[in-house]
Amino acid sequence: MTYSSDKRPPEIVIDGQVFYRVEGDLLLDSDELDVYLETQQALRAQREAARRLRERGVAGVDGDTGPLGRLTSGLLGILQDGKIVRWEPGTVLKYCVLRKTFPKREWYTAVVENMQRATDDWSATCGVRFEHVTAADESDALRPPEVVFPVRHLDSGGQFIASAFFPNDPEGRRRVFIDPSYHTTSFDHVGVLRHELGHAIGFRHEHIRSGAPALCPDESTVGTVDLTQYDPRSVMHYFCGGVGSRELAITELDRVGAQYVYGPPLSSFLLLAA
Repeated sequence: MTYSSDKRPPEIVIDGQVFYRVEGDLLLDSDELDVYLETQQALRAQREAARRLRERGVAGVDGDTGPLGRLTSGLLGILQDGKIVRWEPGTVLKYCVLRKTFPKREWYTAVVENMQRATDDWSATCGVRFEHVTAADESDALRPPEVVFPVRHLDSGGQFIASAFFPNDPEGRRRVFIDPSYHTTSFDHVGVLRHELGHAIGFRHEHIRSGAPALCPDESTVGTVDLTQYDPRSVMHYFCGGVGSRELAITELDRVGAQYVYGPPLSSFLLLAA
């Protein structure tokens, strides 16, 4: 959803710090939110100007353009300093599922199993590696030092089903939250985690671009880069405007875009020692 400059989105307090929920499952601190709202205001002004030009028959304004001058369509990566954001080659994305944060043992067990399936799906899609550090599941710390990110239960009051992070987020923000609504949602439970892990390896929402239905969230694509053509069935696409998928499966276009960033899965190579 789009927020006006005089209206702040829902806030949620996590470990004593206030965050604001935007685009459904992304959390920003106060400074990040100010930048986000300014960008949204500029985006609305740009689109209003383009609309007026189209009404006057001015050519060349049929759609919004991305940072590389192309029409905004396709799996979206993240740009920083003009470069695509990704994890450094050889990085193993170690994670744990903090058992003591889950009020029900069966919820913890389900998340452990579904995280394994979701990470396996991404590792079979492109050259990323995940590792579940099971010993850290029993940690009393909310951020065990032996993992890149923890997965933990957090009751957000239903503000999101789950929420993740981007690779260029500060280390303290690298975490995946699971709301109680995750366990009752009609969306595929593994698919929800596939979607969130897509953020964690550097992909933005698919439905925020001009090719998506008007009813889908209309957010800024500043700082993004097109990786494929628009894909209404993408794992990174919300179910909105009559398109999307509750399965949240990784599609062929997702595979193409992910391999553009990370290369083919390691399982496709014959690996030889020196």
